[in-house]
Amino acid sequence: MGKFPIADAELAKVSICRRCKARNRAGATKCRKCGYADLRPKHKELRTKK
Repeated sequence: MGKFPIADAELAKVSICRRCKARNRAGATKCRKCGYADLRPKHKELRTKK
């Protein structure tokens, strides 16, 4: 993660829409942009290339 763990924790609380990839607030039940109901939590760690 980054240099500021508190800031990283706040940025990781968002949900991502599976259809349009928009960022939504943590408690959202549907996407703010397209209205799609399938949201996933933001990945906590960065993926590394193998």
